[in-house]
Amino acid sequence: MKRIVTLLTTLCLFQSSHAATAVPDAISYQGRALTAAGTLMGAGTPVNRTVIFRIWDHASNSLTANLIYSEQQVVTIAEGEFSVLIGTGAATANTPLGYSETAKGPPTVKISDVFGGASRYLGVTIDDGSAAVDNEISPRQQIVSGAFALRSKVAESVDGLAITTAMLANNAVTTTQVNDAAITTSKLAANAVTTAQITNASITSAKIATDTIVAGNIAAGAVGTSEIADLAVTTAKIADGQITSVKIADDTITGADIAAGTITLTNLIAAVQQALVPPGTIVAYGGETAPAGWLLCNGSSFSRSTYPSLFTAIGTAFGTASSTVFNVPDFRGRFLRGWDSATARDPDRANRAAMITGGNTGDKVGSIQSDEFRSHAHSMNFNTSGYNVSYNNAQESLGWGRNNGTVTSSTANSGGNETRPLNANVNYIIKF
Repeated sequence: MKRIVTLLTTLCLFQSSHAATAVPDAISYQGRALTAAGTLMGAGTPVNRTVIFRIWDHASNSLTANLIYSEQQVVTIAEGEFSVLIGTGAATANTPLGYSETAKGPPTVKISDVFGGASRYLGVTIDDGSAAVDNEISPRQQIVSGAFALRSKVAESVDGLAITTAMLANNAVTTTQVNDAAITTSKLAANAVTTAQITNASITSAKIATDTIVAGNIAAGAVGTSEIADLAVTTAKIADGQITSVKIADDTITGADIAAGTITLTNLIAAVQQALVPPGTIVAYGGETAPAGWLLCNGSSFSRSTYPSLFTAIGTAFGTASSTVFNVPDFRGRFLRGWDSATARDPDRANRAAMITGGNTGDKVGSIQSDEFRSHAHSMNFNTSGYNVSYNNAQESLGWGRNNGTVTSSTANSGGNETRPLNANVNYIIKF
């Protein structure tokens, strides 16, 4: 019978929190082995023996379900003494227990992986150099709290999912345990932190880095008015154009919510003007330069993106040179006429031309007509009895000679360069 006396099991895993290297994944173990005759193994001459180290969750059972870890090493024994690092061996070969132990040892399982339970036992089997079956030393040695110091590796490096909620006492992690910027988004699993984990007022502006919270990180409806402290959102925190009328509920902003002097006269005038005078409105104007918010109706071309509201209102009715621009009306020297809109008050409505290339034609807003007299004729009857009639070519003046009969003639040209009513010059301007 083999007789082996094992001595001291020692953990050498305690390091300063400032250590630069990782905690070793091994247990320092020393033992003293005797032969079946009670003599020291390796007495006089050291011997090399294969030693199998196993970690069990039971003091005596040897079922595969009870085996937590298994490895073998070739150990030098001198005068019965040997010293090893459990955790640095190789997977146990063959089936000494009647089943394969490969899946229970390196590299699949590390020695530090086995101390997640309350009770662990060390089993040691030493080859005595004979062909006989080598039995495990009995009884197994229970591993007490010293070996569990392997879990101190957590203090330096935490593998994925290594720390679970079961390992943390309630309220164990407070803001004083977390350094600034220590927890980044890459350290948090998706949906790991929900509103249930965050107490009211626990996240202050001092805890949030600039530009950390963007719209894509906030669920719809997650931030209500009760989550925002009074005066917490200032104008500096709101980008231009972010708050539109659709973002503001009816009756949400009252007079009490508007600080004195926050709405300037200029902004108020612009807002009222937009409400009372919609884009596309055309009025007569006595100045030579258009006022703010208006453009002269001089046929100029403008960018559609620069004046989107005006483009929405009038489109290309008054002309366009490309798909990115549009023209304002050109009313210089023109009288305005109401759109016929199929009422037949404009008999030539179908023949109206475009004001500017690309503009509307026919019976549509923006089309134009040239000046014209309505078709008519004049006639005069003279009693020429006893006179002779003669013509003076194109002058169309009349002369009479004695003759019998009647003569008809047209009047001579008279008038100015156009047909017009009394008028005064103004500029027409259009609201954008």
